Amino acid sequence: MSQISIVGYESDCNCEHCGRALKHGVRLSDGRLVGATCLDKKLTKPRQYKGKSFRFGAEHIIKIAKVVQFYSPSNWARFGVSASSTTFEGIA
Repeated sequence: MSQISIVGYESDCNCEHCGRALKHGVRLSDGRLVGATCLDKKLTKPRQYKGKSFRFGAEHIIKIAKVVQFYSPSNWARFGVSASSTTFEGIA
């Protein structure tokens, strides 16, 4: 499977997945700009924790994108963001 990483944040843009106008856009490692809902529900698989699947949710993905955009990786831990939380497994 392909790995998708969050590399930045943009405001007031359009989703390249569904075409919606967005207040919060998430920049991906492959260059696409998508909405947090599309990334969470359509483009990635759920994560596994102790045998149960879960998803971060759009609000948490927006927070991760803002932290990645505006802070250096050494400061991400202050906001509860790690390098593993910025990487997702894409749907084939």
